[in-house]
Amino acid sequence: MSLTLALAALATPVISCPSGSIETECSRADVATKISLAPERVAKIADTCLYDFGGRCGVEASGRIAVPERGGTLLWQKLSLAPRDGPGAWMVVVLAQDKAGKTALAGFAESSGSIGTPDLVSSDGTRSLVHVTGTLAGSGAGNADALFMGEGDRAAWRQIDLEGWHDEASAMLPKGYWLRGPADFIFSEMFAVVPIARDGDGNCCPRGGQALFDFSIEGDRLVVDSMRFQPMQPVGEEVERVAVRMNPSRH
Repeated sequence: MSLTLALAALATPVISCPSGSIETECSRADVATKISLAPERVAKIADTCLYDFGGRCGVEASGRIAVPERGGTLLWQKLSLAPRDGPGAWMVVVLAQDKAGKTALAGFAESSGSIGTPDLVSSDGTRSLVHVTGTLAGSGAGNADALFMGEGDRAAWRQIDLEGWHDEASAMLPKGYWLRGPADFIFSEMFAVVPIARDGDGNCCPRGGQALFDFSIEGDRLVVDSMRFQPMQPVGEEVERVAVRMNPSRH
């Protein structure tokens, strides 16, 4: 699958379309085509926006991560984006560069609230994982994290879909409880701790306890292998619940 098709398959909606207007709809593939890989632009990654955005674009930070196990280097750029007709947002662009200097787009992350910078959380002979933390704006404070995975001895990276696991995890909870983010992902150990709300809780204050979910990666998707949940009952009673996905395949 090409990178453009892979990005289009991700469920994460686009916040900042190339047009620079919040009234415009676009796909992740549309954004990808507007991220420049021109050598002269990449050479100025510290101060030149790679994203051809119709509003204002500024470089907040940039850097590189050496990943010798994958035969290359990751280059990244954190951007502040201001559309012509709405609130601003953040974007992190991640590029993979091989030993010959050829550059490819690994993917990008966006947030309307806050976003971190890429962190190499694990790397061995099998795979490497780079995590970008992020939260959305508003009282709901959902996740805007991104995860990139490289495999083999070439500088080939892809972005992992972090949306689909939510429905799987919700189905494991007892009736009357629901996921209330943001989740705290620990991808070095492939798990997350998630606040849990119970029926009647407001958006600001989940009172259902917390759950720990174990993950694996299947293809380009993050999937839930198991859950451990200790509810906080209104009367103080605690009952631990454990759920395991049938025949999880660790990756």
